[in-house]
Amino acid sequence: MLTYLGYFSTSFVIAVIAWPFVSVVLTLPILAGMYHRHHRLRFGAVLAAYLVVLYLLGLAAFTLYPLPDNPQAYCAVHHVTPQPNPLRFIADIRTDRLYGLLQLVMNVVLFIPLGFALARWARWKTWSVVVGGFLVSLAIELSQLTGFWHLYPCAYRQFDVNDLMTNTLGAFLGVVLARLFSRISPPEQIDRDSINASPKLLHRAVTLAIDMFLISVAYFSIGAGAVLLLHSIAAPLPNGDYRLLGLTLGVETFTAVTRVIAGLAFLVFELWIPATHRGQTLGAMFTHMTVETRKRSGNARLVFYALRSVVLYALIQPGFSGSFSEANRVSFAVALVLIIFWLIKRQMPYDLIPGEAGVELESEAGQRL
Repeated sequence: MLTYLGYFSTSFVIAVIAWPFVSVVLTLPILAGMYHRHHRLRFGAVLAAYLVVLYLLGLAAFTLYPLPDNPQAYCAVHHVTPQPNPLRFIADIRTDRLYGLLQLVMNVVLFIPLGFALARWARWKTWSVVVGGFLVSLAIELSQLTGFWHLYPCAYRQFDVNDLMTNTLGAFLGVVLARLFSRISPPEQIDRDSINASPKLLHRAVTLAIDMFLISVAYFSIGAGAVLLLHSIAAPLPNGDYRLLGLTLGVETFTAVTRVIAGLAFLVFELWIPATHRGQTLGAMFTHMTVETRKRSGNARLVFYALRSVVLYALIQPGFSGSFSEANRVSFAVALVLIIFWLIKRQMPYDLIPGEAGVELESEAGQRL
C-alpha cells in the first residue's frame, strides 16, 4: 500500500497546499458576477462563493488527483480497465457489504453540493442541473479513462459507469434540497437599476480588480503595438540601440514609452471614465457602484479625483515601475494604510473631501460587504 501511495506523494502534497489559496483567487470573478447581479453582498454570500470554489477544486482534486509522479513506472505495473456494467454496484454491495454501500452513497453525496449550487445560486432549471451534473461526471470519468487526456501514458484511475449514475443522482438530489431551501429562505429580490453609493471595502476591491484587468489588457496591447511599431520603422544599430529621425533610441526609451502608455491607460480608466460617467469606472458599471459617495462639484470634485488618482496609482504602481521590489513595498504600505483607515473610518481618505452626503440605496447596506 505504501509503495502504491509513493507513486502519488508529490502531486498530492502540492494539490493540498495550493487548494485553499487557489480557491481565493478563483472566487474573485464569482464575486464580480454576484455584485453584478445583486449589487451588494452579505458575508454569508461571500463565504458561500468561496466554499463553492473550494468544493469544485476539491471535486477535481478528489476525482483526478493524485497524479503519478513517475508515470512510466506506474504504468509498467498497473493496468486499470474500464467498468461499463451499470449493474455492477449490486455485486459490489454483495461482495464488499458496508464498504461497497458506502462507496455508492459517497458518490451520490459528492455531487449534491454541485446540484444545490447550480439550482440555488446559478438558478438553473432542474433538467439543466441534471444534464450539467452528468456532463461534469462524464468529463471526470473520461479524464480518468484517457490518462488525463493522454498527458499520462495509461489510465491511472478507473472509468466506472456506476459513478456516472450515482453522480447524476447526487446532482438531482442537490436540486431537490435547493428547492426546499428556497421555500424556507426565498432568493432576495434586487432592484436591477440601483447603484450602490456606499460601497464597502470588498465591493471596492472587486471593482478595482476588474479595472486593473482592463487597464492591463489595454496597457499590454497598446504597449506591445507601440514597441513593435518602433522596431519596424527604426534602424537597428550594432550596439542594440535604434536610430529614428536622427534620434538614438535605447532600451530606456522603449521602457519610457510603455510607462507613459500605462499611465495614460490608468488615467483613462480611473479618472476620465468615472469623472464623465457619474463616478462609475467600467468595473463599477459591472458591479453597480459609484466611487462618488457624495455629490461634489467644482473644486471639491477636482480635488476628490486628484486625490483618488494619486492614492490608487500608489496602490497599483508596481505594474508601472521599473524598480519592482521597491514598488511592491510602497504598494503594500499603501494597501495596509488604506485597510486600517477603512476599519477606523469606514471610508477611503478621498471620501473625506466635503460634499453633499450620498444616500444608502438599501437600508441594510451597512451590514453588507
